[in-house]
Amino acid sequence: MRGICLAVLLALASATPSPVSAAPDATSYPTAAVALESLRAKPGVKTSIRSGWTVIEDEAMLSLWSFPPAGHPAYPAAIQRRAVQEGNDVVIRMNVLCEASKAACDALVADFEMLNGRVRKEMQR
Repeated sequence: MRGICLAVLLALASATPSPVSAAPDATSYPTAAVALESLRAKPGVKTSIRSGWTVIEDEAMLSLWSFPPAGHPAYPAAIQRRAVQEGNDVVIRMNVLCEASKAACDALVADFEMLNGRVRKEMQR
Protein backbone atom coordinates (compact mmCIF):
# COMPACT_ATOMS: atom_id res chain seq x y z
CA MET A 1 0.00 0.00 0.00
CA ARG A 2 2.78 2.44 0.83
CA GLY A 3 4.21 2.27 -2.69
CA ILE A 4 0.83 3.05 -4.23
CA CYS A 5 0.22 5.90 -1.77
CA LEU A 6 3.62 7.35 -2.53
CA ALA A 7 3.06 7.19 -6.28
CA VAL A 8 -0.37 8.76 -6.06
CA LEU A 9 0.71 11.54 -3.73
CA LEU A 10 3.64 12.31 -5.98
CA ALA A 11 1.31 12.47 -8.95
CA LEU A 12 -1.10 14.67 -7.03
CA ALA A 13 1.70 16.93 -5.88
CA SER A 14 2.93 17.43 -9.43
CA ALA A 15 -0.54 18.32 -10.70
CA THR A 16 -1.62 21.92 -10.91
CA PRO A 17 -3.14 22.59 -7.52
CA SER A 18 -6.72 23.77 -7.37
CA PRO A 19 -8.50 25.35 -4.43
CA VAL A 20 -9.34 22.70 -1.85
CA SER A 21 -10.54 24.82 1.04
CA ALA A 22 -14.16 23.79 0.39
CA ALA A 23 -13.27 20.10 0.15
CA PRO A 24 -14.76 17.95 2.88
CA ASP A 25 -12.10 16.45 5.08
CA ALA A 26 -12.07 13.39 7.31
CA THR A 27 -13.42 15.38 10.23
CA SER A 28 -16.47 16.40 8.16
CA TYR A 29 -17.89 12.90 8.45
CA PRO A 30 -19.43 11.43 11.62
CA THR A 31 -17.79 8.03 11.09
CA ALA A 32 -15.22 6.37 8.86
CA ALA A 33 -17.98 4.20 7.38
CA VAL A 34 -19.96 7.29 6.33
CA ALA A 35 -16.81 8.81 4.79
CA LEU A 36 -16.14 5.61 2.84
CA GLU A 37 -19.74 5.34 1.63
CA SER A 38 -19.86 9.01 0.60
CA LEU A 39 -16.58 8.85 -1.25
CA ARG A 40 -17.47 5.65 -3.07
CA ALA A 41 -20.65 7.34 -4.32
CA LYS A 42 -18.78 10.44 -5.54
CA PRO A 43 -18.43 10.63 -9.33
CA GLY A 44 -14.91 10.66 -10.71
CA VAL A 45 -13.08 9.01 -7.83
CA LYS A 46 -10.91 5.94 -8.28
CA THR A 47 -11.20 3.16 -5.72
CA SER A 48 -8.73 0.33 -5.28
CA ILE A 49 -7.80 -2.27 -2.68
CA ARG A 50 -4.10 -2.42 -1.75
CA SER A 51 -2.94 -4.96 0.85
CA GLY A 52 -6.47 -5.00 2.23
CA TRP A 53 -6.67 -1.21 2.51
CA THR A 54 -9.33 0.68 0.56
CA VAL A 55 -7.66 3.59 -1.24
CA ILE A 56 -9.73 6.31 -2.88
CA GLU A 57 -8.14 8.86 -5.19
CA ASP A 58 -10.09 12.09 -5.54
CA GLU A 59 -8.11 13.99 -8.15
CA ALA A 60 -10.63 16.83 -8.27
CA MET A 61 -9.78 17.65 -4.65
CA LEU A 62 -6.14 16.51 -4.84
CA SER A 63 -6.93 14.02 -2.08
CA LEU A 64 -5.95 10.47 -1.32
CA TRP A 65 -8.09 8.62 1.23
CA SER A 66 -7.00 5.43 2.98
CA PHE A 67 -9.25 3.09 4.98
CA PRO A 68 -7.70 0.19 6.93
CA PRO A 69 -9.16 -3.32 6.67
CA ALA A 70 -11.39 -4.72 9.42
CA GLY A 71 -8.52 -6.68 11.02
CA HIS A 72 -6.30 -3.63 11.44
CA PRO A 73 -5.82 -2.36 15.04
CA ALA A 74 -6.95 1.17 14.04
CA TYR A 75 -10.12 0.01 12.26
CA PRO A 76 -12.42 1.81 11.63
CA ALA A 77 -10.52 4.85 10.42
CA ALA A 78 -10.29 7.27 7.51
CA ILE A 79 -7.04 9.03 6.59
CA GLN A 80 -7.19 11.86 4.10
CA ARG A 81 -4.09 13.39 2.59
CA ARG A 82 -4.18 16.40 0.30
CA ALA A 83 -1.54 18.08 -1.79
CA VAL A 84 -1.85 21.81 -1.11
CA GLN A 85 0.18 24.63 -2.58
CA GLU A 86 1.65 27.07 -0.06
CA GLY A 87 3.56 29.76 -1.87
CA ASN A 88 6.02 27.97 -4.14
CA ASP A 89 5.84 24.72 -2.18
CA VAL A 90 3.43 21.81 -2.34
CA VAL A 91 2.76 20.36 1.12
CA ILE A 92 0.78 17.37 2.33
CA ARG A 93 -2.09 18.05 4.72
CA MET A 94 -3.50 15.10 6.63
CA ASN A 95 -6.82 14.65 8.42
CA VAL A 96 -7.61 11.53 10.41
CA LEU A 97 -10.89 10.14 11.69
CA CYS A 98 -10.06 7.16 13.90
CA GLU A 99 -12.62 5.30 15.99
CA ALA A 100 -10.26 2.76 17.55
CA SER A 101 -8.32 3.01 20.81
CA LYS A 102 -6.09 6.02 21.38
CA ALA A 103 -2.98 3.83 21.18
CA ALA A 104 -4.04 2.29 17.85
CA CYS A 105 -4.98 5.69 16.44
CA ASP A 106 -1.70 7.25 17.59
CA ALA A 107 0.23 4.41 15.91
CA LEU A 108 -1.78 4.90 12.71
CA VAL A 109 -1.01 8.62 12.65
CA ALA A 110 2.68 7.95 13.31
CA ASP A 111 2.80 5.47 10.40
CA PHE A 112 1.23 7.98 8.02
CA GLU A 113 3.44 10.84 9.25
CA MET A 114 6.47 8.67 8.47
CA LEU A 115 5.05 7.94 5.01
CA ASN A 116 4.36 11.64 4.47
CA GLY A 117 7.97 12.39 5.40
CA ARG A 118 9.19 10.02 2.70
CA VAL A 119 6.84 11.65 0.19
CA ARG A 120 8.17 15.10 1.13
CA LYS A 121 11.75 13.88 0.56
CA GLU A 122 10.78 12.51 -2.87
CA MET A 123 9.07 15.81 -3.75
CA GLN A 124 12.28 17.71 -2.92
CA ARG A 125 14.35 15.71 -5.41
